[in-house]
Amino acid sequence: MKKIVVVMFMGLWVLLSVHTCWAEKAYVVNISKITLRGGPSTKDKIITMLKQDSAVKVLGTQSGWSHVQVLGNASRNYEGWMVSSFLTREVPWKVQVEGFKAENARLKQRAENIEKEWSASSGEKELMSEKLERAEKELKSVKTKYEFLKKASGSLLALQEAHDKTLKESQEARVTLETLQKENLILKSSQRNRWFLTGAVVLLVGLIFGLVMGRQQRKRKSSYY
Repeated sequence: MKKIVVVMFMGLWVLLSVHTCWAEKAYVVNISKITLRGGPSTKDKIITMLKQDSAVKVLGTQSGWSHVQVLGNASRNYEGWMVSSFLTREVPWKVQVEGFKAENARLKQRAENIEKEWSASSGEKELMSEKLERAEKELKSVKTKYEFLKKASGSLLALQEAHDKTLKESQEARVTLETLQKENLILKSSQRNRWFLTGAVVLLVGLIFGLVMGRQQRKRKSSYY
């Protein structure tokens, strides 16, 4: 029971002695390099040495020590403990100057890009003006052709109607001609059949007449005996 109470008091002491400052940015202010250690004491192992103006992110504090993460491209994601008195929240003037230089370079590049875009847009504007002028000329030409066709549409319509009428009459005449040709063929065929029948009747009558006359002559000869 006593051990549990002791552990609870020790935990409470740790909680009271540790202050968290999540995502708080700070800078190293000591002229000489500062040690970054694996724990909040001088007995802990040194991880690396931090130069003046090095940027860090404060993750927490404990007993005059700050738990930090080193920022920057060359930080290699170092994380450890350092003495809190060697840190400041104020941005060092060297860092500010570098920031101003970077911002100035960015604004200069932006100005150059804007100038290039303006030059390009001016050229595109001239090109668009030329295209618009050509389009207006083409539109005017189309309107002229349209008006000409509109005026000529009356005569063209009359010619079209006359053509359609003539074509219709021609088709009707062709149908009539085909009908007459068929009727003529039928008529010729019937005439041939009629002449054939007439000839056959005449031939038959001749044969009958010949037979009758032959009998009468035989009767006369037999009467003489």
